[in-house]
Amino acid sequence: MNFFSTFKFRIALSYALAALLALGAAALLLDSTGAVPLAALRGHALSVFGLSALLALGAGWLATLLLARQFGEIISGSKRFAGGDFDYRIPVGSSGELRRLSETLNFMAGELGARMRDAELRRLELEAAFRDMSEAIFFTDGAGVITRMNPRARQLMGVKGFEPEGMRLSGMPGGDELSSAAIKALSSGGPVAFEFEPAPGTLLAVSAAPILEGGAVRGCVLVARDITGPRKLETMRKDFVANVSHELKTPLTAIKGCAETLLGGALEDKEHGPQFAKSIFEQAVRLENLVDDLLKISYAESGKARAEKSAVELKALADQSASGLAGLMAKKKIFLSNLVPAGLAVSADRGKLAQVLINLLDNAVKYGREGGWVKVSASEEPGAVRVSVENNGPGIPAEHLPHIYERFYRADKARSRDLGGTGLGLSIVKHLVELHGGSVGVESSEASGSLFWFTLPK
Repeated sequence: MNFFSTFKFRIALSYALAALLALGAAALLLDSTGAVPLAALRGHALSVFGLSALLALGAGWLATLLLARQFGEIISGSKRFAGGDFDYRIPVGSSGELRRLSETLNFMAGELGARMRDAELRRLELEAAFRDMSEAIFFTDGAGVITRMNPRARQLMGVKGFEPEGMRLSGMPGGDELSSAAIKALSSGGPVAFEFEPAPGTLLAVSAAPILEGGAVRGCVLVARDITGPRKLETMRKDFVANVSHELKTPLTAIKGCAETLLGGALEDKEHGPQFAKSIFEQAVRLENLVDDLLKISYAESGKARAEKSAVELKALADQSASGLAGLMAKKKIFLSNLVPAGLAVSADRGKLAQVLINLLDNAVKYGREGGWVKVSASEEPGAVRVSVENNGPGIPAEHLPHIYERFYRADKARSRDLGGTGLGLSIVKHLVELHGGSVGVESSEASGSLFWFTLPK
């Protein structure tokens, strides 16, 4: 560092100038011999003193003038930094120490500004996560009083028309369980997890954890997650596995029994042996149908199925779909009426729509009265076409109607199995119709037959 630009040099220079000026003033009193006459000293003492004082004040003013501006800029800049203006920079002077001080303060401001921007970015990220999370989040103080909650928590707890901050959790709708969890977390200093139903049909998984500061519990954070859907899916999965296992076990048991009987000697029995072989064949067909339906519904529910739509004439498709059931209809003496208007067409996937009609017609014939009838009809509605398949069978009790399109649901389980049904046909119908953007329904009453319908957008 150059000494001639330092703060010390400036002060020393000011004092040197003051001393030189004082010597110059004293030199005015010297006579030709270089001495100071006593008379001159007495006569001009006041003048010399005043001039020396004036020169000293001038030197001090000069030193102050040289330093005051730089100090003022440093003070002003420091105030702006304290106010959060970290983009401001103090002008760098020529004095060594003050220059270093200005540069240090400017560097500090830059570092603080970068850290503040980074902290603000982190805050915005956390705020966005807090605001948009699907989980409900509650913060409480050490006494269990709510300090903050996110929008999902407000929705879950039914917060409308009031501010929950400042309230105790126990004072919130359904907040007793949450309050109990918070109290356990606050008192134990450890996490707490449990599940509860705040309302019928809604299941929440809640975790509560204490907020620690220096080893002391300062508050609690609770996270509540709605697990109603996942729990229902898990229940459905278990039911599905149980139903499939049951459906597979019945024909497999029959096949195994018939095969053991044949191997035990019935194979040579020309009167009863063919009956056991026929039973094996029928149960194998039943297994094949079940596996086929499982594959169909699995594909329909996978999200990969697509409807390749084209113009489909409904009357011709209904005739074609019914042709495969001619043998069963003849056996049960059931008369089919195709009442679909000629020329009525929809935009649909022909193969998938044929599967829908086949399943509904097969269902209507199997559960229809012997010597009865089955009707297929269609009509135009605003923006859609409605197709109906009706029979005059025994009908379906009202308590079964809301569940009739569910997988493996049967209103009459024993009769369904006797008829070889898999319990998946109507569920397949529902998925295929919804794939087209349509809807399904059923109308029935005991002893008066059933009407299954579906709609397709035009």
